[in-house]
Amino acid sequence: MRGVVRTRVGYTGGKLKTPTYHHLGGHSESVQLDFDPAKVNYARLLKIFWQSHNPVHRAWSRQYMSAVFYHNRGQMRQAQMLKKRLEADGGKKLFTEILPAGTFYLAENYHQKYQLRRHKGLMQEFLRIYPDTRRLIDSTAATRVNSYLGGEGSRQRLEAEIDAFGLSAAGQKTLLALVRR
Repeated sequence: MRGVVRTRVGYTGGKLKTPTYHHLGGHSESVQLDFDPAKVNYARLLKIFWQSHNPVHRAWSRQYMSAVFYHNRGQMRQAQMLKKRLEADGGKKLFTEILPAGTFYLAENYHQKYQLRRHKGLMQEFLRIYPDTRRLIDSTAATRVNSYLGGEGSRQRLEAEIDAFGLSAAGQKTLLALVRR
């Protein structure tokens, strides 16, 4: 999505100082999203969040609960107002929680950039560009490619920005073949 700078997967909302996938300590799996407010506003991101999951079912565990973690009162109010409107429009209770953001802990490396990791050739190109895993996780280019591979974004937009990703001609061709729409 235009304006999203990077995404990272991890854990938040619990008490354990070093959570892992197999030892969460009350944390929930989450996505940390950094965005440029000059290009996309928080309300648009909330709308996409609500459209991307089914909030009418209660989560069977805290690990997989649906939640918006806000960073300030403005974000809290926007999330609460949109939740109330969606409940009124749909006539159903939404179980998504709206909670203050706490410390965010990165998930293990093998959880990062899931869609990109499914395409070994493209992943190898990014590992050559970013041999330090942390730089790969923080990479805007890797985030964008991961997003396209996950079905987000148009083919037209991809064609307009593909040169900025640092991929070889073969990598670009592979990515374009995978993103057909």
